[in-house]
Amino acid sequence: MQTIYTESTSVIEYIIAHGQRMQFNAHNYIYHSGDLCNHIYVITEGKVITHRVMEDGKEFNTKLLGYHSIFGSTTLFCGRKTHTLSARVKERATVYRLPKKQFEESILDDDVLKYEWLLWVQNENEKNEYQIRDIYTLGKTGAFYSILIKLANTYGIHEGTKVHINVDLTNHELANFCNVTRESVNRMLSNLKKKDIISIKHKRITILDLEFLKKSINCENCPLSICRIE
Repeated sequence: MQTIYTESTSVIEYIIAHGQRMQFNAHNYIYHSGDLCNHIYVITEGKVITHRVMEDGKEFNTKLLGYHSIFGSTTLFCGRKTHTLSARVKERATVYRLPKKQFEESILDDDVLKYEWLLWVQNENEKNEYQIRDIYTLGKTGAFYSILIKLANTYGIHEGTKVHINVDLTNHELANFCNVTRESVNRMLSNLKKKDIISIKHKRITILDLEFLKKSINCENCPLSICRIE
């Protein structure tokens, strides 16, 4: 039985209530890899992609963050650190920014915040473990199917047996999420369309047969709190 996804409500509300409201246009950066980790962020509108540039210059997307996603300086009580990822705005975004030091002090003083934060960190660790496992054990096709399932769980709108992924995604962006080439994604999407597993309209994917994707990778039906792309 899958657990229902629940938000870290008190943590999110605290950051919004005490943070600085900021707006960013699409394609702008909130921070770059190598910048000092001084703030923690919550999104209230829009979407943000976090990514890493590999040694060969290739970009690897790690998350597609949306409403009420927490990101930024999430490693607390570790002194001076720099970001290992960059955060780029995909859709015009409104975020709330709170100094890390202030958040650390609040965590220590508030048992509810502390408890919710520990749960959030544990959940993030599990998501990261599954992401690494999918990339290195499922092969290119399996990793791509896993990304489609996570997109459906995170941004999917269900209509009968169909799942409309409610976000525009280019083939290049999809490729960067599963560490494959854009040409590979083109081929995999084309094959899925021929088999009536998916349809695509205006850069939006509709999954017509989600069970096919799950069976293809021997999906373990992980909790929805883990099988997400944010």
